[in-house]
Amino acid sequence: MKNIFSPKHIHTVTDANINFYTVPFVHPKRKMQEHDFIYLLHGEWSLGQNEQIYELKEDSLLILFAGNTHYGVTPCRPETKTMYFHVSCEEGDLFEKNGSSLSCIDTHINAANNKNIKKLFADVVNAKLSGEQRKANLCFELLLCELTSRKMSFKENEVAQRIQKTVLSYPERFFSNNELAHMVNVSVKTAETKFKMAFGKTIHQYILDFKIREAMSYFDRFEDISVKEVAYNLGFCDEYHFSKQFAKHVGMSPSKYKKLKNHL
Repeated sequence: MKNIFSPKHIHTVTDANINFYTVPFVHPKRKMQEHDFIYLLHGEWSLGQNEQIYELKEDSLLILFAGNTHYGVTPCRPETKTMYFHVSCEEGDLFEKNGSSLSCIDTHINAANNKNIKKLFADVVNAKLSGEQRKANLCFELLLCELTSRKMSFKENEVAQRIQKTVLSYPERFFSNNELAHMVNVSVKTAETKFKMAFGKTIHQYILDFKIREAMSYFDRFEDISVKEVAYNLGFCDEYHFSKQFAKHVGMSPSKYKKLKNHL
């Protein structure tokens, strides 16, 4: 999806802050009359807008357009840190499926290779927190200029998107790189290279990260579910292998995570 912000109006930054989530947190489901800009400083988070799901990692910028329903798909990873701001929706702002104009801005942007985007985003947040409303508004307009000129889509190619869609559609399966490459009709090397370029991690690592987020979601939603059940639901060969991977990603065993959540 593409976003267009009217150049005929000065947008007003209405709220801003920096958030740190010590334990996993699910973004609330809501529909706002303002645009919600989120920049992930550290951690990982899966958020949705309407029917589209976005996998955020470090230096991801997500634009949740006013009037759309957005929500948390899974809890963020422990110690996730974000900065955000809300900005007014003005006449002429548009949300388009296949926008092609030069002023279109992607909904999900990988800003890892553009330090200026991160700086301008922080300038908006800091100005608003300092009570400098006019400066916050002007910094936002500068950020729009940077985003428009760079046009760095997080989803860089169709091959990577199709592989991601397959992985997310079958949480109960572990796919080999060869299987996924065959499904999208490219060589294994091409699949691995394009996926790494688009998502910043190997296919195998992406699958593991996704499954651990799914496991955390199981524990968050179903208090009585066992570690063994979750392991088998997510395609792990045994409870030991699952527990080892969970501890590596989350920093604690699944049993300890369950106990912590049950006491919150």
